Amino acid sequence: MAEEIIMRIAEPQDADCLRRLVNETIDTCYFHIYPQEAIDYFKDYHNRKNIVNDILEGHCLILTSGEKFIGTGTLLGSNARRVFVKPAYQNMGLGKRIMHGLEEKAVEKGVRIIDLDASLVAYPFYRTLGYKTQAEDVIPVKNGQNLRYYKMVKKLEDKNRC
Repeated sequence: MAEEIIMRIAEPQDADCLRRLVNETIDTCYFHIYPQEAIDYFKDYHNRKNIVNDILEGHCLILTSGEKFIGTGTLLGSNARRVFVKPAYQNMGLGKRIMHGLEEKAVEKGVRIIDLDASLVAYPFYRTLGYKTQAEDVIPVKNGQNLRYYKMVKKLEDKNRC
């Protein structure tokens, strides 16, 4: 029997497990697209302090299977961020489940347009969810390397309106 996958709200004590989940996903999924300097930048950006801050200030979701953390995503204001699903659990609709949870929370808070920064890896995923590209951007990282990503938005529908 397959283990049940549960979605819950993150708490500050989850930060270390979330960081491991994020780092594992970055190490596995980004190495063939980004230079090591960009991977290091991603991992530094998703540090424990930023994760804890987002848990305290935003709406941070965790997907668990048994004791394992297998996915996460955060809504901070109108910004969706740190959406990751462990590689072994990708392509099972879990990222979509996380995004729908964040979008529902955004609508509940009165947000009408949700924005995010999409890595080259995640860009096709967000496009399938209806996110539109606003701009392509570059962050210079160490050793003359660059981190390329997309700024994206999606207009949310209020399903409670008549």
